[in-house]
Amino acid sequence: MSESDGPSNPRPITEARLLAMVNASGDSFWETDAQRRFVHLSDNMCRMMGYPREELQGRVVIEFMTPEYRAEIMRMAAARGEGDNPLVHTHPIRHEGEFFRKDGSRLWVETVSVPVFDDDGTHIGYFGITRDTTERKRAEQAQREANHRLEMQLEHINELHAKLREQAIRDDLTGVHSRRHFIDVSEREIAHARQHGGVLSLVMMDLDHFKAINDAHGHPVGDVALRAVGSMLRATTQAEDLACRLGGEEFAVLLLGTDHEAALQRAETWRTTLAATSVLAEGIALRLTASFGVATFPSQAGSLSELLKLADHRMYQAKATGRDRVAGEAADG
Repeated sequence: MSESDGPSNPRPITEARLLAMVNASGDSFWETDAQRRFVHLSDNMCRMMGYPREELQGRVVIEFMTPEYRAEIMRMAAARGEGDNPLVHTHPIRHEGEFFRKDGSRLWVETVSVPVFDDDGTHIGYFGITRDTTERKRAEQAQREANHRLEMQLEHINELHAKLREQAIRDDLTGVHSRRHFIDVSEREIAHARQHGGVLSLVMMDLDHFKAINDAHGHPVGDVALRAVGSMLRATTQAEDLACRLGGEEFAVLLLGTDHEAALQRAETWRTTLAATSVLAEGIALRLTASFGVATFPSQAGSLSELLKLADHRMYQAKATGRDRVAGEAADG
């Protein structure tokens, strides 16, 4: 087979052909000398930066980097252990940051840069590919902002849910727990105490002469009195206590892990605290007292209904024997 019959010899890739292929690729190519001064730039690189080629050639790459980009390059140089000069590297690297265009606007770019050596192994410059990632960054930022807005909305919803739940379990007037919440929690706590051999006590209290306060001064003054009781209970109950307004002027406190003697002492403290408190309502000074009944599970009552019934019975015994007192002795039952 003659030489003419074989495959044609490939045309050598001249510098002009190489530049033509580079410019047609869609990416932005550049080459610098060892000092990082631009030597060759593709048409796309010039268009992306907004400069004519002659205004870029001979200028150092770092001139076009934003301060944040320069700081990132410095950090990467230190991490590579290649000195403090951010422009020097002996291995291919990839980095991302912002360039300044000629008009002062910024664009995000991703760059892959490789060192170039001559036949003698002397470092003579760098070759790089730079892609405009501005749109991707904008999309990522938009996604982050959307996620942040969603997180804020969810946080707001959770706050509203917590607020609504708190409102649902609180008595609006006094701030202590509602009767329904009190009953639900008390049932669970009694079941837990029954299963684990625990003890708990119930203190019930009823404001003395409350009807007379309402009749003499009106319901707004009565409401002030009720709020005063709620404030006193919130200020003097412990984290594990459960205080509620059962209805009207009647309140209850469930004392977990509290035996009968300790519950009597707690009730006496509330009695003396309330009696020593002066409440001012619409210019009227009120002196409040209350009658208390105390019952304990499991020694005196085996269920919540029995506990409520016994504490209520003792509370009315306290009223019947002079008011402003605590009733809870076993003989009272």
